[in-house]
Amino acid sequence: MRRRRRLLRAGLLIAGLFLLFLCIPVPKFDDPYSTVLTASNGELLGAHIAADGQWRFPATNTYSEKYMACVLEYEDQQFFLHWGFNPISFCQALVENIKAGHVVRGGSTISMQVVRLARHNKPRTYWEKMLEVVLALRLELHYSKQSIMNLYAAHAPFGGNVVGIDAAAWRYFHTTPDRLTWSEAATLAVLPNSPSMIHPGKERERLLDKRDALLLRMTTSKAYIPRRYHVPELTYDDYELAIMERLPDKPYDMPMLAYHYMMEQEKKHTGEQIHSGIDINLQKNVNRIMGQHYKVNSQNQVENAAVYVYDYLNDKIVAYAGNNMEARDAAMINMVKSNRSTGSIMKPFLFAAMLDEGTLLPTMLLPDIPMNLSGYTPKNYSGQYWGVVPADEALQNSLNAPFVYLLKIYGHQRFHALLKRLNISGIVFDSDHYGLSLIVGGAEASLYDLVNAYGRMGKELATGEDVSPYTPEAIAITFNVMKGLSRPSNQTGWSGFSSSKQLAWKTGTSFGFRDAWAIGLTDRYVVGVWVGNADGEGRPGLTGISTAAPLLFDVAAVLNDSYTRPAATSESIEVEVCAVSGYPSTELCKHTKKVIMPDVEIKTGPCPYHKKIFLDSTRQYQVLPDCYPVDQKCYDIYFVLPPVLEWFYKKHSVMYKPLPLLYPRCASAHPDELMAFVYPKSDARVTIPIGIKGDRQQVVFEIAHRNPGKIIYWTLNDTYLGQTRWVHQMPIDVEKGSYVLRCVDEDGVELSRKIVVN
Repeated sequence: MRRRRRLLRAGLLIAGLFLLFLCIPVPKFDDPYSTVLTASNGELLGAHIAADGQWRFPATNTYSEKYMACVLEYEDQQFFLHWGFNPISFCQALVENIKAGHVVRGGSTISMQVVRLARHNKPRTYWEKMLEVVLALRLELHYSKQSIMNLYAAHAPFGGNVVGIDAAAWRYFHTTPDRLTWSEAATLAVLPNSPSMIHPGKERERLLDKRDALLLRMTTSKAYIPRRYHVPELTYDDYELAIMERLPDKPYDMPMLAYHYMMEQEKKHTGEQIHSGIDINLQKNVNRIMGQHYKVNSQNQVENAAVYVYDYLNDKIVAYAGNNMEARDAAMINMVKSNRSTGSIMKPFLFAAMLDEGTLLPTMLLPDIPMNLSGYTPKNYSGQYWGVVPADEALQNSLNAPFVYLLKIYGHQRFHALLKRLNISGIVFDSDHYGLSLIVGGAEASLYDLVNAYGRMGKELATGEDVSPYTPEAIAITFNVMKGLSRPSNQTGWSGFSSSKQLAWKTGTSFGFRDAWAIGLTDRYVVGVWVGNADGEGRPGLTGISTAAPLLFDVAAVLNDSYTRPAATSESIEVEVCAVSGYPSTELCKHTKKVIMPDVEIKTGPCPYHKKIFLDSTRQYQVLPDCYPVDQKCYDIYFVLPPVLEWFYKKHSVMYKPLPLLYPRCASAHPDELMAFVYPKSDARVTIPIGIKGDRQQVVFEIAHRNPGKIIYWTLNDTYLGQTRWVHQMPIDVEKGSYVLRCVDEDGVELSRKIVVN
């Protein structure tokens, strides 16, 4: 009984001590880490130093087995056999230290060294050594051998402010830990023992001697390594080659290939390893191309640019350059995420939306004249107007007047809501704040949002996934129109882009030449470019076509694919349209063609421009029903534009056939017999009315017509104001100056008057 009691007490004591042992905290590391950004292939794109000033990368645990073998041979040959403490090695070190009278050998296992690193290298005393033994046993009970090895590799000092195998491999050998050679692995295995040896001077000779000695030992290594680790054999021939490798001269600078992307990611992932989808070779090419264009653009005092390449099929960023790194403020401003005036870059969004609802056909004629729509007067960049222009050409030539007209039909409120669905975060005001200017740069957007919006369109077209507000059919038609943009041959920057490679692309230029945009799509990527000055300073010639597009095509030239329009899907339909007007054909249209459309109800109405015109027997004059014998009349089909559209159109179209003159007995003697100005009077001086609050009021012009039902078209200095019927009054906002007011009725009868506004 006494013996049993003693055994019970002993068991309880042992159990209590074991429980007490388990209460000892496991050594842990609380050191801050560097933020590290890697490319899709694992190569380093950039890193930001840790908060304590150390290059300490988050552990990847992917170091080569050559490094592990070198560490075990040099530091702890029995690592996989002991429980954290090797008494034989400890006793041997103790005897050697007593004989020498000072510490010449530590006798520490790798587990004990992990404890010492976690305790921030406390002074080496025998008491501290015993504490390390206890904590090493506790560490072994909590972690696997592999985990302990990983902790050592991640926190060992490698000289200067370099900590851990991941940072050391990059700083000293410009490689990843899993690609170390035998020479590199041996160098990094001996460094933590004396990290100061890495610096230039006599110590480097000791480092070389230690490395070579370890490499020689590795040819007959005595370290025990389980078979599951496939450590390659170091033959003597390999050894002789390894010792020929030079030691690193000095630490490599950390790369900074995608600075602005890393700064964006660090906001959410400080101290983490960030694995990106960036293609490191493409990123290098983008940086190189931007540097080349900076040399040209800076001569025009254009400092900043941004390039963003998005793989929409795989939903990943493959290149991201937030600014010219040569620019003065390059590090301060990320232009990929900055909201800027959009210019014409969003016109395809409206084009596709109206295709989807059947209010637009790809080639239908749109009015292209100076006009005043709800107080807004859009102007084409070139200053020229064509009267009417096919919708696809209006998009390809980025004409403002036709697209403001389209937005008036579609509704700026609806387009505002559409842009919100496209996640254009720069749209911060309500729709009425922007009005019709929304389509020509009145709103702001970031390159990031625009590229992603086009990318979702591309993905829906390629995969059929419902990721955009459009149908694949409308997207295909829109992109095919964008593919038809012509590249000017006299511009630099196009030469690297083969004519066999296709790009669906669009440019944009903001008011005052402040922002130049270009976005292009291949069958996998969206490439977005912005060029300008971050402070908003405009520069002559800073346009999308001359500045941003050459950069776009140089980047697209290093991609591996091009845009190919997909075949029509089962959801597409063929619509027979008038070959001239692009509207659904009627029996009056002599020539027709077929266009592909989404399977929706066509709401444009039939062709309004081909009309049956009655002529006299000689076909020289147009006749009216009540002024020419019925049995002598004949007719022909004419392409007839409204007078204002015709006035601009016939300037550029020598093929346009105007209506014949009215038969003499049908024509009026003088325009004044049909209509006359009510206001302004013949004195041709107009005073701007002032309201009771002192604000300027609109001037109201008025015409009287013998047939009020006739439509009258109004222009002021060739700017189209609108049309009236029944009540011929036209209120306008007008500044002081000289003008020509011109009115044309639907029969072509015209009145004009010079006026001076006081």
